[in-house]
Amino acid sequence: MYQIQNITNDANQTQTLTLYDGSILSMTMYFIPLQYGWFITSMTWGTFVLNGLRITVGPNILRQWQNQLTFGLGCACNTNPFREPTQQQDFSSNNFYLYILSSTEVQQYEQILMGSTIVPG
Repeated sequence: MYQIQNITNDANQTQTLTLYDGSILSMTMYFIPLQYGWFITSMTWGTFVLNGLRITVGPNILRQWQNQLTFGLGCACNTNPFREPTQQQDFSSNNFYLYILSSTEVQQYEQILMGSTIVPG
């Protein structure tokens, strides 16, 4: 997995990311103050388009689309006490991290969820 490094505290920003297979992922994030949260307003990868997903803490917030995607997107919390990303500066201040999972990491996570005791490494 790799961390998405260039997230600023701008309320509206677009990230263009190169994935493990060399394909391009375009993602627009927007902070909505009245909702106290960050949202993916647009995510495009090839013919896959996703609009309107709230960014929450989780190992793969794109899990429900795992049959359509070859990657995952995780969000990790670096605060005590644990909370969701509710502040505009949460990613730029390193209180939270967004990271891209490879297809292998997505499969490993699925095996853990299914109760498999063997995790390929």
